[in-house]
Amino acid sequence: MPPQGKPYRRFKARGSDKSSEGLDGLKQLTHGVGAAERPAPAPEVDPWAPEPERHWWSFRNIGAWGWAWRLGSLLVVGLITWGVLGFLSMRGAVSEANARITPTAQKALSPAGPLLSAPQNTLIVGIDARPGETRSRADTIMVMRTDPGAGKVKWLSIPRDFRVELPGVGTEKINSAYFFAGQKGIINAVRDLTGLPIQHIIVVRFNGVRRMVDELGGVTVNNPTALKDCSYSGGTTVSFPRGQVDLDGERALQFVRVRGCDSDFHRAARQQAFVTALKGKMASVGSVPFAPWNGAAAIRSIGTDMGVADLMKMGWLQWRLQSDPKDRIVLAGMARNVGGVSYVVGEPDLEEQQIAQFVGR
Repeated sequence: MPPQGKPYRRFKARGSDKSSEGLDGLKQLTHGVGAAERPAPAPEVDPWAPEPERHWWSFRNIGAWGWAWRLGSLLVVGLITWGVLGFLSMRGAVSEANARITPTAQKALSPAGPLLSAPQNTLIVGIDARPGETRSRADTIMVMRTDPGAGKVKWLSIPRDFRVELPGVGTEKINSAYFFAGQKGIINAVRDLTGLPIQHIIVVRFNGVRRMVDELGGVTVNNPTALKDCSYSGGTTVSFPRGQVDLDGERALQFVRVRGCDSDFHRAARQQAFVTALKGKMASVGSVPFAPWNGAAAIRSIGTDMGVADLMKMGWLQWRLQSDPKDRIVLAGMARNVGGVSYVVGEPDLEEQQIAQFVGR
């Protein structure tokens, strides 16, 4: 018969002899000191419990979409603020500039179509008074043509000594039209000489050139002809190398005004180079954040019939349209002495060709 007793053997912890020391030691290892050293299990999370409330401005655990939403909102607010402040700055400057254009000049302008789609001619006049005179002459006479359809900005300069017939005055230099009849007089004189309708006018005092350039931080022009030791007002001389020239306000004023070393045709070409450089500085990508304030600084130095909307459109066109050197024209003529007076006498056939090129015919 099989031996009587229990059908299994009882095992004891090693090192224990008929006692519970080994089992007690195992319990201590499992539930005692070792348990205190192990990390407590993570508490269970109720998936249906509501998330803790978070303020809208908090960046805690917002995730990628939260960052995108907040940064986008800040960008929109910043753009709106930039636009409003820029518009207010422009509006104040434009109001001052509009007040400098006379009612008679406003009436002398031709009707203007949509600036962003129709070709427009803007007369740019730089004026200066001689010592002891209260009335100014037009020292710079230039027509800027914006043609969105052709994608171009063109320039036509008229030498200040161009010989013309002024109504009620007689034979005179065209710059005297401003002296005798003001803004209306120079608009009519340019229209009668060229046959071009004038839709807008910009009048710049030469002292305003200095202020305008300094507020823009200077400009860099591409000087077409070198000038060396040219006589300038105050008994001084000025020099400008050919090519790239950096100008501050005072040097810019000298650059556009100096005469005597070369002809009025070279002077007109320098003035076109300066206006092109000024336009390029204001329309550059780096100046975009400051465009409204740069524009306001320039507008405070001029008089113009254009309002805020038209000036903003004009700025857009200057940035978008191309200006090629071949589209910078100086009205042709010959320097002659007539009755002891030095004039530039026109050449009608060549002038007609130049006007046709200017308007794109």
